[in-house]
Amino acid sequence: MSIAQGILPFQLIENTSKLLLTSFAGLPLVMETFRALGLPQSIRKHLSILQKEVKYQEADYIESFISLFAAGGECVEDLDLLRRDEGLSKIGLRVPSPEAARWFLNAFHEEELLSGRLPQRAFIPEETEKLKGLKGVRREMIQKATREEGSWKATIDLDAVIVESQKQEAYFTYLGEKGYQPVTAYWAEQDLIVADEFRDGNVPARMDLLRVAKEAISALPPTVRLVRIRSDSAAYVHEFLNWCRQEIPGRPRIEFAISAEMTEELRRAIQALPEEAWNPLRKITEEGWIVGRKEWAEVEFVPTKPSRKKRMKPDRYLAIRIRPAQGELFGDGNPYHYFAVVTNMWSWNGERLLQWQRERCGTIEKIHDVMKNDLAAGVLPSKRFFVNSVWWRLNTLAYNVLSILKRKALPQSWWPLRLKALRFQLFHIAGQVIAHGRKLLLKITQNHPHFQLYREARKKLLIFSSA
Repeated sequence: MSIAQGILPFQLIENTSKLLLTSFAGLPLVMETFRALGLPQSIRKHLSILQKEVKYQEADYIESFISLFAAGGECVEDLDLLRRDEGLSKIGLRVPSPEAARWFLNAFHEEELLSGRLPQRAFIPEETEKLKGLKGVRREMIQKATREEGSWKATIDLDAVIVESQKQEAYFTYLGEKGYQPVTAYWAEQDLIVADEFRDGNVPARMDLLRVAKEAISALPPTVRLVRIRSDSAAYVHEFLNWCRQEIPGRPRIEFAISAEMTEELRRAIQALPEEAWNPLRKITEEGWIVGRKEWAEVEFVPTKPSRKKRMKPDRYLAIRIRPAQGELFGDGNPYHYFAVVTNMWSWNGERLLQWQRERCGTIEKIHDVMKNDLAAGVLPSKRFFVNSVWWRLNTLAYNVLSILKRKALPQSWWPLRLKALRFQLFHIAGQVIAHGRKLLLKITQNHPHFQLYREARKKLLIFSSA
């Protein structure tokens, strides 16, 4: 009688046969999306790090990182698990060692560009040329993914997020914790990240936000004629608003709905509104419209400090007030909490516009949650600023590849799925790779519920690659 290894009645042994097994039989879909987008060619075009013929090219490193993030890895050392997967290797995933991968990441760092970086000073360094190269890769990815869509409008959500870090080199954020505060621009209709800027934790979200907005718009396909920007009060900056209002040849028209800074003069204007000016700000649920404690009103307001150039039409301000629960007051003793949104969208009903503007909380905040918790952007790998910058940007590329995989190859019912669901249902499948003559076969368990979906996804990606 054999000695029990554990509670359940089985013996764990190593596979000593020459069978090529993989725990990630669904991961080739990520690889095929990467290649259908033409990313190997785009990377060769925009990124030059290796100066001679070596075993792994730039595209091998980036494909390995994207595959790692998709599989659930969150640190460079996790590459070793993919590297040891002989099945994936046979299929074509060329995974470098963790040591080589760290060297690749470090190649993006240039210390001389950080001379103005100090704990007591907000400073955004110029990006290295290699980091800029990844912007070009992302831009071409977006163009390829949306080429057949013919999109004429784009809703861009802008927001910053805190990434906590206990590294000595990290600076304190406005919340009093150490970390970084990157900014992301997200195209809501296409579920794509179109721009990002990695920043120290002590950099205010509103600092040079216009640069990120310009980068986002430059990444959009030429078919886009209307851009609608949603943001919190970080974008409530005169330079930003004036740029949005301008009619610039060759640039899409821009509409915006941005949370306004609640200055004392704006608060007084809101509090002076008559009671009959207020309307219910309803919430849509599965049961229909619900009237809660929020109300909205139009408010005529022109800031004392000029916020627009001469001859420009005044902006539209929408006020929101929230009643406390019955029998309560807010902590400051006021009967209401006030908020406001500034917009140049005059044709929309106020309630509809406010509901639409608030939808950004369910888009950009979800993206940051996925980046930090489902992908690996929340686990920064280095004390070096630009190494962490490229790690963040690689995660944005991974997000886009996975989004494009869902939209181009999977049924629409799969589009809302979080990455953890994709891993469980599709990526983490046991399989066997078989070389049979000139054929390469990937064999998965009989009667797998998503076998046919997998085959159809591959066909769709093949068609997409030639589009």
